[in-house]
Amino acid sequence: MLLMGKGRHILSTAIVNDSEKLLDVLFENRGITDDKEREAFSSDDGSWYDPFLFNDMRKAVDLIGEAIDGHKKILIYGDYDCDGVTATAILVRYFKSLDCDVSYIVPQREEHGYGLTENIIDKVLETDPRLLITVDCGITNCETVALLKERGITVIVTDHHNVKEELPEADAIICAKREDNTYPYRELCGAGVALKLVEALGRDGRHKVSPGVWRQAIEAAGIATIADLVSLTDENRTIVKKAFRSLKNPVNPGIRVMLEMLLTEGKELDETFISFNFVPRINAAGRLYDSREALRLFLEDDPKGAREAAEELTRQNDERKQIESVVFEEAVRQVESPSRPAKWNLINMKGPIVVYGKGWHQGVLGIVAGKLSQYYRRSAIVFTDDSIEKDCVKGSGRAFGDYDLFGSLTKIADTTVNFGGHKKAAGVVVKKDKISDFMNALEEVSCEDLAVDEDITEVECELPVSMLNRDTYKTIGIFKPFGIGNRKPQFLTRDLVIGGIFPMSNGAHMRLDLISRETGESVSAVGFGMGEYLNLLLPGDVVDIVYSINEYIFRGEVTLSLHLDDIEPKVPDEFLWKKSDIAENLYQSGMGIDQIAKLAGEGARERMIPNADVLRACYTVMKETSGGATSSFDLKLFAKMVKVKTDLEVTPFQLMRSIEIFDEAGLIQYGVIGNSKISYSLTSPSDGAKPKLTQTKSYMRLVNG
Repeated sequence: MLLMGKGRHILSTAIVNDSEKLLDVLFENRGITDDKEREAFSSDDGSWYDPFLFNDMRKAVDLIGEAIDGHKKILIYGDYDCDGVTATAILVRYFKSLDCDVSYIVPQREEHGYGLTENIIDKVLETDPRLLITVDCGITNCETVALLKERGITVIVTDHHNVKEELPEADAIICAKREDNTYPYRELCGAGVALKLVEALGRDGRHKVSPGVWRQAIEAAGIATIADLVSLTDENRTIVKKAFRSLKNPVNPGIRVMLEMLLTEGKELDETFISFNFVPRINAAGRLYDSREALRLFLEDDPKGAREAAEELTRQNDERKQIESVVFEEAVRQVESPSRPAKWNLINMKGPIVVYGKGWHQGVLGIVAGKLSQYYRRSAIVFTDDSIEKDCVKGSGRAFGDYDLFGSLTKIADTTVNFGGHKKAAGVVVKKDKISDFMNALEEVSCEDLAVDEDITEVECELPVSMLNRDTYKTIGIFKPFGIGNRKPQFLTRDLVIGGIFPMSNGAHMRLDLISRETGESVSAVGFGMGEYLNLLLPGDVVDIVYSINEYIFRGEVTLSLHLDDIEPKVPDEFLWKKSDIAENLYQSGMGIDQIAKLAGEGARERMIPNADVLRACYTVMKETSGGATSSFDLKLFAKMVKVKTDLEVTPFQLMRSIEIFDEAGLIQYGVIGNSKISYSLTSPSDGAKPKLTQTKSYMRLVNG
């Protein structure tokens, strides 16, 4: 069970009643204050920088120009993910349009690993290129670049990943992450860097870029920018906006075919569609096999061949889903297993979840890490045996909240063989006999790096139900595309009465019919992955909701849909509910129960000490909902659930005291996350005797005042 409310950071306390005011609030929340900034943000042109501002761009263009004019053999070396595939396709299409002698290599994940490694250098040398250009990799491959240089090969590195201690001795390095960077924007993805290289080649004047090649490059770079989870701000935002403008009538045959297959009724062509429909199919090829079909999709000019590639990628994606599902289920069982060492139980650890599975497919580790991160609301790293370095394990990690995963790995680099990535995602290789050292170091440094509460929802402002209309949706649309650095707006609406509760997908999701207590206006909202709330909400309950506003098209009819991010039931208007955190802090600081009861008001003492009925009800619900696994919950929400399931009123303070009593009696083990969130697992008394709850220290402290 995972029943966790979220913290909120409300960016504007205004209750917004019109679209003009909403527009002002959204701009102000993003620090966009003057008219020129607003105009630039809203414009399709937006930010766009001279590609020759990159270090070494002039060198690279001159070297490429010499290779083209000299009819030299050119090799593009890419990566197996969507960013690497699209970056490869951008350059290959450009060189083919000039009838160059160009070929490409993209490594296989399990056979070669990431980057221009020694595992694939023989294959590279077999092609006998005179010019090699890396895309989306190469910035850390100093030894292999040196080897290529010794063989007389000109090497240009284009990359966007973080730079380590030294740069490879390439003939040109185009990467905004280098320490001496001169480019105004550092967050381009690999395909974005490839796009700027093509732009520079065209602007140089010697080797033109045709309009068709340029539009295809924009389309591919836009898809990659969304796929690679880079910041959707500044020039990245402009790339994606230009891409969507072109994708309305795509030039690239493969992209056109894929959109025709996937863009069915009810789906909108936006960043969410690209992320959840298009990108997984491109990534599936590199995850399971090689990226041959993905590159074929982007490089094929024949619509029939493009459709064959799109269909094969869809088949591979379906296979990937099955493999991923199995690995995720095994990972969850491992995290929640009673036999998991106590030190690495969710109850006791603060840092990223770390799991290992022998034989797990390397291609799905990152996806599973992302799913674990969202499921448990904390960062995660998933390991399996390294297919190349047999004495190592290879992992992929995803960060949750504002946690800097790459930064933490940098601090414990001495416990790793290698690692790379960025703040939100990273890959890491560790010696098998050093995995405990790695986990210990990661936990230690993470406790220092983690914010007080990683699970914070940023709310733009409060909206009344009357504002949930098409004008509001149109205003929000000005801020598209959404992503890292430009969050999708979420709003707060208060005092809604639940008129109906409807489970979806066998209880995994839910839909609520909600009515404003103030005006009687109604609205419907969907909570994806919020099935646990079905156990604590009842018709007639009053709730506050946090949500995003979306559009849904069905049979030609366009409607708005609220997607819930958080829901908070109204609690009783009394001290032990409204100010339960204060009562808890006073108790933990040593204040006696009688003193706290005086602050809480008349009759509070009876609602602070758990009697036999309260203890029985709390334990029954904890046992019923845990399923024998480690579970987590918010105190107020769980207290509400106890009421729904047992019809017994339990305050959060009573619930917390019950948890302490159960722990001392050997019935559970628990840990506290922040002030009001609990993780626990069921246990049994070590001596097998019936626990005596009223003889525990916690119970005695309560009854003695």
